[in-house]
Amino acid sequence: MVKDDLFAAARAGAGMTQAKAASICGLSLEAYRSREKKPGDFRLKELSSLAESMGENSRKILSDAVLSIFLPE
Repeated sequence: MVKDDLFAAARAGAGMTQAKAASICGLSLEAYRSREKKPGDFRLKELSSLAESMGENSRKILSDAVLSIFLPE
């Protein structure tokens, strides 16, 4: 099961609004919100851009979120 709440937690922990995260990813706000609800739709480039804009702790949360897609418990 994907832990979609971790994606929002990583973003919030980095002090980003959904609008800021959408801008970083090159997405509309609506598209970004859709990805947070269905994280398997994120593209690697989007996740990489987000990670580059986050501090170490938020990157760790984002990493855990991504791992939950590929290595569900």
